Order: sequence, then structure tokens, then C-alpha cells
Amino acid sequence: MSRALTGSIAVAEDTRARIFEEAERLNYGASRRSKAVRPERKGLVGLVSAALHNSFFPYLIERIHDELDTLGYDLVLIIDDLSSAAASRKIQGLIETAIDGVIFTTSAVDSPAVELLVKRGIPTVLAIRSNKRGNVSVVESDNQMVGKEAMHHLAGLGHTRIGFLLGPKDTSTSLDRFAGAQEAAHALGLEITDELVQWGSFSHESGYSGLVHLMGIKNRPTAVFCGNDVVAIGAMDAASKIGIVVPRDLSIIGVDDIPMASWSMISLTTMRQSIAEIGTLAARRVAKQIEVGGNQQITHDILPTSLVRRATTDRPG
Repeated sequence: MSRALTGSIAVAEDTRARIFEEAERLNYGASRRSKAVRPERKGLVGLVSAALHNSFFPYLIERIHDELDTLGYDLVLIIDDLSSAAASRKIQGLIETAIDGVIFTTSAVDSPAVELLVKRGIPTVLAIRSNKRGNVSVVESDNQMVGKEAMHHLAGLGHTRIGFLLGPKDTSTSLDRFAGAQEAAHALGLEITDELVQWGSFSHESGYSGLVHLMGIKNRPTAVFCGNDVVAIGAMDAASKIGIVVPRDLSIIGVDDIPMASWSMISLTTMRQSIAEIGTLAARRVAKQIEVGGNQQITHDILPTSLVRRATTDRPG
């Protein structure tokens, strides 16, 4: 079994997969760690991200890198969402022998990779997103407040029919932002019907196709809340393509306040979250866990957000 778990090329992949499954059932990895002394610290922190196409994440990764460097750690970038158990197993040996801790910037609420690391006692921090179990340290923005404040802004301008272009249903950012928007809509006496809600990805393409769909329904919205700025910019491109003038015909609001959002040709109204503060704090949290020898000190940091009003929202025409 040990040859399979340490990645020996003498073991076939299908055999290795079965052995990993059995090892998980028996908690074999944990017993190995308890019986052996873990190698000396390597000074390396793994950073898992599968969204480099989203310009938000390079800025976040840069901030994490800079803070880790200040703290005496190097960063190893793992470009994968590790969404399957098989993918998680691929890096298990790397994590257990070469990396002192892991920061996830993209993870689902039920990520098997996160659960594996928590079970192994490896210092782990989620930056931006959280999980279902609350068993791992998290640094995130107040995403429910993001949804609430965006709705109040649009409703305050006079919009009563508001559409949604959201990210994946399995991410806390999407779920929490929509939950906050629903709560605000209820308080404001607004109805959110199924036809007004489009789930997709945090991508330009998703924003583009989602906006085309919303503009094609019989009673289309006069404003759209987008899951992030990249989605919002995709929606703006679609609006321009199909002859809808923003904000005269349609108001659009995003989330993040990436640098591109402030460009004069875009001038996107958005909910700002602090990229620098999230990155800095995530790096400090994982470093602290490494120092104390595990992930037993669970913390949950929720950082405030703020509305940045620019040129893409206005009263309905």
C-alpha cells in the first residue's frame, strides 16, 4: 500500500486509485502521519486556483504571494480546481511531503480536496469562499451584505424588476450573494421569479450569454445584478451588441471592483471587496497554522464591502 500512496511508478493507476479509496476508508494516511515525524518545513505554501481567466484572481494571488514572501514562505501555484477525489489524490504526496500549508482561492462548498486536507491536519485556509461544514479557516467578504446592498441600490433608483447573472451554484460566493439579494427583495416587496435568475460561471462568456437570455424574455428586467465584475463586463458587451444602452435601457452592477471596472470605457458600478486585505489575511492565517502545527485553530474572517457607484446604474428609462 505504501508504494501506491507515495506515487511509485511500479503501481498501475487503476490499482493505485483502489488503494487510495481503501486507505481513505481505513484512515491510513492519518495513521502514517501520527507514526512518523513529518519532514522539516520546506517554507512552501500551495495556492490552489482554477480561475486565472478571471482578472480578480491574479491580483489576489499577487497579494498572497507578497505577504507570504514577507513571512518567509515561497508560493507554489496549483492551477486546478481539485473538484474530484481523483484530482485531490494526485497532489496528496506533494502536499504531505513538500508543502507546509494550502490556500484555496477557488473551491466548491463541498470540495473533496478541502475535506482531505482538513482530515490530514494540514494547515488550510479558504480565501474568498467558504465550505458547508465550517471546519476550516476562511477569509471572505460579507457576501450576503453584497447582495443586500446591491438590491437596495437598484431599488433605490426605482428598479422593481431585477435580473441575476450568477456564478456556479456550488460556490458560497454565488449562494450567499443571491441569498442576501433574496432577503433584501423580500423586505422591499420585490419578487424574484425563476426566469430572472441565470446561474453560470464567473466568466465573460457566461455574462454575455446570460444577458442575451434575460433580454429575450417577455417581461425583461430593467436592471441586472451580476455575480462579479467579469460577468458584468460580459453583460455590457452583450448589451452593446444587441442595441441596449447602459444605463438608459438597462442598469448593471457587478462585484469585486477589479481595476478594469474603473476604466473610463467601462466605468462599472460595483460592490467593492478588498483584494489586498483578503490576500494578506489569508497568508497570515495559513502561516499561523503552520507555526502552531496544524489546522486546529479555525478562524472565520468576514470583511466589509462597499458600493462604488459609477456610470452603469441609473433610474429606469
